[in-house]
Amino acid sequence: MQLLHALAAALLLATARDGESFRYRFDSRDELDDFEVVAGAWSVSTGSLWCTSKGAREELRWRRDLTPSGTARLRMAGAGSVAIALGAGRRETLVRLDRAAARVAVEFDGEAALERPFEAPAAGALRLAVAWNGDQVEVTVGEDEPLRVARPPDSPPFTRLALLAFRSQPRFEELEVAREVPRGRAGAGASQIPEEQRIAVELATRRFDEGDAAGAFDLLAKSLPAGGNGQPPALSEPAVLLLQKLGAVRAELRAKEPLRSRAAAATVAAKDGSATLVSPLRAGWSVQAHEIVRTDGPVFTLAFTEPALAVEVQRYDQKLKYWFGRDPRIVYCSGGGGPTLGRARADEQQEFHAKAVFTRPFGKRALEISGTATYEFELAWPDPADPARTIALREHFLLHRGDTWRISIRGSPLAFKLAQSDLDWLLATFRLAG
Repeated sequence: MQLLHALAAALLLATARDGESFRYRFDSRDELDDFEVVAGAWSVSTGSLWCTSKGAREELRWRRDLTPSGTARLRMAGAGSVAIALGAGRRETLVRLDRAAARVAVEFDGEAALERPFEAPAAGALRLAVAWNGDQVEVTVGEDEPLRVARPPDSPPFTRLALLAFRSQPRFEELEVAREVPRGRAGAGASQIPEEQRIAVELATRRFDEGDAAGAFDLLAKSLPAGGNGQPPALSEPAVLLLQKLGAVRAELRAKEPLRSRAAAATVAAKDGSATLVSPLRAGWSVQAHEIVRTDGPVFTLAFTEPALAVEVQRYDQKLKYWFGRDPRIVYCSGGGGPTLGRARADEQQEFHAKAVFTRPFGKRALEISGTATYEFELAWPDPADPARTIALREHFLLHRGDTWRISIRGSPLAFKLAQSDLDWLLATFRLAG
């Protein structure tokens, strides 16, 4: 019976499959783009991947996803204590290899399931091969016979792979990872976000954080698909959010594809031509331009579904006077109307909402909107319908040709954080005529 079980497991590993392989010979620094350094220091030079630090656990994680069945093969030069880590959520399987002790072990979530000696070559590279599926892990060291270990019941499919080094500085000469799916089920286990986009977003974000916005944009743009039939290609939400963030900080990037055509399609003009804005590019936003009945009033309103946000753009005419507060105070909009009107509005909103506190006191900000100096405040207060929730109001004021413009954003503090990229884009692309 045990023999039959072993044969069935071997056949399962050998079942006809489709898939793809990724081979790294470590002769180019660009190969490290497919990896994320989680701990330690790793570098590529002269055809080798080196762990140049010597910590208790140094980790280099493969950025790509695994499929439920697959293989990993590596060539290790020199001595060292290493492991191939296969993970799913918080669960982890380690295939440990200690060349100096000539022992290989398999651990499931920290519990040893197998430990064996192996015949280590006196010199040259040592090969380690690991194959896995939903039922078992198969390990082959050098020319030894394969070792098979049944996985614990109800083990989730592996989704990530990493190379580990334990208090040693190993050198790898080659790594090959194969992702396999049964024929007829190509794409099984694929991420909702296209993998190339996801990796490009990670690398571009790192480059942006290092201060290279143009380099981040070019790297991301190269990974995006070309559109068809005159339509822009569908992009994952992380890619859209990063494009917005880059376009918000660098105006010249908004003039390059893929932002140029998307921004043009999302541009909305005021009914009287006094202003334009570019709606955030993420799905879920709606925008309306209002008829201007008088010379003052709401010009645009925008709404976002999840998280819930409301944005209003209001114009106050310089020739009119306005009343603010429960005990109305008259404020004129002309001349210094921008900061004067904005301060009166801030005091009024605090007065109108019970227990409201300023999270940003009214004052001038470094932020410029449409090339104009901006004043701003932010208030927060308990939601009367649910005191456990908080409502926040952030308002920007700018003076243009005597008129004061107010941009109001209302939602929860968490919504502000989740939609930060959208709000930065909206403020960066708002334009006043003339």
